[in-house]
Amino acid sequence: MRNRKTNATAIMLALAMAACVPAAAGAETVLRIGMTAADIPRTLGQPDQGFEGNRFTGLTMYDALTMWDLSSSDKASALIPGL
Repeated sequence: MRNRKTNATAIMLALAMAACVPAAAGAETVLRIGMTAADIPRTLGQPDQGFEGNRFTGLTMYDALTMWDLSSSDKASALIPGL
């Protein structure tokens, strides 16, 4: 008798948890990305606004266009086309 009550309680708890999961997973929210720069960093060369400007535009702007040639450990790495 006690085993049957435990199983029923476990099933009810599992159903209640399963009913809550899709609502939380389907919730649409806005993702806000913040930065401590005073203005939008320049994107036409060396970015301004200190490290935040460099992190926002300088580090990732040209990643898709160029890559480092890491095929040899004997010589210095050179930039190669990434396309």
